[in-house]
Amino acid sequence: MKFSIHIRSALISLKNQKTRSLLTTLGIIIGVMTIITMVSIIEGVNNQVYKTLGSLGSNIIYIQKYKWMMMGGPMNSSEWRNISRRKDFTEEDVILIEKLPSISDATLTQSIGGQSVKLAYRDKEAETNEIVGGTPKYIRLCGYEIEKGRTFVDVDLSFRQQTCIIGASIVEKLFRKGEDPLGKNISLGPNKFLVVGILKEKGSLMGQNLDNLVIVPLTTLQKLIKWKSIWNSAYILAQAKNGHTVEEAQEDIEEVLRSRRGCRFNEDNNFELNTQEMILDAYKKITSGIFLAMIGIASLALLVGGIGIMNIMLVSVVERTREIGIRIAVGAKRKDILLQFLIEASVLTISGGIIGVATGFGLAKLISGLTPLPASTPFWSILVGLGFSLFVGLFFGIYPANKASKLNPIEALKYE
Repeated sequence: MKFSIHIRSALISLKNQKTRSLLTTLGIIIGVMTIITMVSIIEGVNNQVYKTLGSLGSNIIYIQKYKWMMMGGPMNSSEWRNISRRKDFTEEDVILIEKLPSISDATLTQSIGGQSVKLAYRDKEAETNEIVGGTPKYIRLCGYEIEKGRTFVDVDLSFRQQTCIIGASIVEKLFRKGEDPLGKNISLGPNKFLVVGILKEKGSLMGQNLDNLVIVPLTTLQKLIKWKSIWNSAYILAQAKNGHTVEEAQEDIEEVLRSRRGCRFNEDNNFELNTQEMILDAYKKITSGIFLAMIGIASLALLVGGIGIMNIMLVSVVERTREIGIRIAVGAKRKDILLQFLIEASVLTISGGIIGVATGFGLAKLISGLTPLPASTPFWSILVGLGFSLFVGLFFGIYPANKASKLNPIEALKYE
């Protein structure tokens, strides 16, 4: 028999037993649907994270008292004390760092972290935990763009002017649609600030809204800060020069700061160098865990589906014993019978795989529409889903197919 005839026979069998076929392939459908949905969500979030990190500047080094990943885990009191006692960064540090051959630019900045600040304009209120004291260099190095208005000028910094630049989310929360925020005075806690600029929208990164921030002149923020902690201590942003790697820039910065801050050769650094790569590494660890969990769930569903396929094919062999006997009697070879049942099992699982792909794609789009999670279905995930379906059909179909091919034609013809 031709290969196309085997496929046609398998499709006719599916058509005649729709309900049984659907129930049999339910495990396949769930497994493939899980793969497509999770891969689509992870890929969508990946694209957003990489895009956002790219806009923040992949060659930027954050020179701070603490290490980013350290702040996310438990710390004992001695570690807190050691970090809090570290020297503050100053403009003199910035000047030395800017002179390094691997550094193109650097700036001192400061922020209020670990607490929420209330904002108000007329009868509207908002909250943010991102009040940054910056300079024009800070805005550029962090990848922010002024969509409307202006950046800070020398007067703002020299005279500690209470001016501010606000993100798109602040504009949306405090001002009516169509209202121009420029030139308006908003309240930051007990203080009034004049809005001189609006930042271009950036979106979010790992659940953090990058547009829900207010930037004020660095000198102004330093004047207003009433308490000091590692959360709101000054830090330095440095940009690696073109032609130099971030690693080279880090080595140069480390050498200068160790000397300036009096670190002995056998002592650890009393400062930390943070990069976007650290965020990316942490993100990859999270997503790899989710991906492994997804593989486990999908594998279990495919195993159940495969057992169902084997069971239904064994039933099919019994039901079609006389048919198999007639085929063997008229000259069908063992490989023909084997191929026929393998193709039927494969068509059954591929059909379930196609339904699973369509369902997973639709579910991913639904999740993307109802939640902030973006979705993007790569073509390779569809191939993987269908490939798994085909593998399950071949693997679990081989035993029933082999059993059918070994039937004795005389006994098969006598079977009732």
